[in-house]
Amino acid sequence: MGAGLELERFELEGANVFCARLIGVNGPAQSLENARRLCARVEAEGREGVILDYRQCRLAHTFEEYGRVAEVFVSALPRHVRFAYVYGPGNMMHALYITKIMHRGGITARAFSEWEPAESFARREDAAV
Repeated sequence: MGAGLELERFELEGANVFCARLIGVNGPAQSLENARRLCARVEAEGREGVILDYRQCRLAHTFEEYGRVAEVFVSALPRHVRFAYVYGPGNMMHALYITKIMHRGGITARAFSEWEPAESFARREDAAV
């Protein structure tokens, strides 16, 4: 993970949704590697949703670098998976950018400022896609 990043992994109770909370500083090389691992894990475990919680994370990426991470998800994430990105004030634009690229690539992805609507989205409880 690197010295500046802590990663907490867990599953939503009663749902087939993988969650990760990132705490600390996340760099481009870490993001690319973590995206590849996440895609492989989601496919191997047959997950239906993913929630990444970046509220306690600072991203050390340019938008171009973060676009490369989005392309990993677009190329390797199964299309049935719902992808929720929970952002903090310092990474809102990154969240909007990555989910836009993912959406264009055929992935149902959305950015949220709070956990609860992200969880509803990943559980497929929301009315709108």
